[in-house]
Amino acid sequence: MGRSSWHVLQGEDPAYALPEAAGQCGWVSQLRPLIVEMSRPGDVVLDPFAGWGTTLVACAVESRKGIGLEVSPERAEQAQKRLREYPGQTMLCADARTPPLPPESVDLVLADLPYFGTNLDTRSTVEGQFYALRDYDAYLSAIDEAFAAVTKVMRPGARAVLAVQNRRLAGRFVPLAWDVARVLGRHLTLGDERIHCYDRPVSDDDPMLTNRSHEYLLVAAKEQA
Repeated sequence: MGRSSWHVLQGEDPAYALPEAAGQCGWVSQLRPLIVEMSRPGDVVLDPFAGWGTTLVACAVESRKGIGLEVSPERAEQAQKRLREYPGQTMLCADARTPPLPPESVDLVLADLPYFGTNLDTRSTVEGQFYALRDYDAYLSAIDEAFAAVTKVMRPGARAVLAVQNRRLAGRFVPLAWDVARVLGRHLTLGDERIHCYDRPVSDDDPMLTNRSHEYLLVAAKEQA
């Protein structure tokens, strides 16, 4: 058998915590095991939705060459400042749908997707800001376009790990993770799913509601030539 399909996260390593981005960026401690498992030292790791640059910090710690794309100029600048302490990492202000990278140059794609329906950057006028998309079909189309482009810069056999959570919006369940998996499967071969669990208290007795304390990691690979 392979790896366990679920993992309970214990929190961020204080050495890499970013208080000003609490709730907006992933944990270095969450990403390091995935990087070690899915790539080798010296490999190129791409995060097409790099945000605060957390994936690149994890790459630096694990001796990988991280490349991050962030469409928001302000956020990209903030991430670049954070990464000054981590030489060898590259943060670009760029759209995931048009990654400025050579074909077949990436060994691993690792990203936390910009979730549909959040309150982040809803009024952004930046072209390519997925958070600002309010129509679900338009959002999925943008994700599809991004995956099509990202697949082209992955080498044959390269893997991708995408973190995404189903959502509850306006009292309705939105199967975001499952819809994204269908889109991802158009471009890469889906391998399996994993589940990361967070310690969140339960605060409601309604049997139709849960504390939504887990997210899916969709694991896929580009077919060998």
